[in-house]
Amino acid sequence: MFGKRLLILFFILLLYNISIACVGKTIYIGHTSNKNDELMANILARLITERTGTSVKLKKYQDIGSAVKASQSGEIDIFTIDEKNALETTGARSKDEAKETYNVKFNLVWLKPINDKEEYLVPVIRKDTLKKFPALPKLLEKLNGTINNTQLEEVRQDSEKRGMKDAVKDFLKKKGLI
Repeated sequence: MFGKRLLILFFILLLYNISIACVGKTIYIGHTSNKNDELMANILARLITERTGTSVKLKKYQDIGSAVKASQSGEIDIFTIDEKNALETTGARSKDEAKETYNVKFNLVWLKPINDKEEYLVPVIRKDTLKKFPALPKLLEKLNGTINNTQLEEVRQDSEKRGMKDAVKDFLKKKGLI
């Protein structure tokens, strides 16, 4: 009898910890001035905010190298990077080599790519952020395979007409993500 109560209490505490894993904290997402990069940052931000209640703030950087440095210093928690920029920022010859460099040298973790068919686009997250927000990788993986270059362009054009927030929210709703 005591064992059952202990087990029930354990599951209640486990569910409570999962539900508050992101609430009450702020996540900083970096992006460059590139329109598609800014759009992806807004998609990540809206998904995180809508699904977890976490406050998300965006920070713009002149180039991806600046975003990488900002992430290393703790100024931002997440950014996205494509294969070309990942190779350029590390001097690596392959995605795997760049991923390893980010992990070992920069203390950053690559999550699963959002779109690896047309353009290899991957969310990059600080290891410290993963400890604070353990549910983030699973949440961001929901974007895997949901967006291609054509859809990204459509959302970008829609954002120019109706505003970024409305276009991103509608896109995520259509995909069943929020």
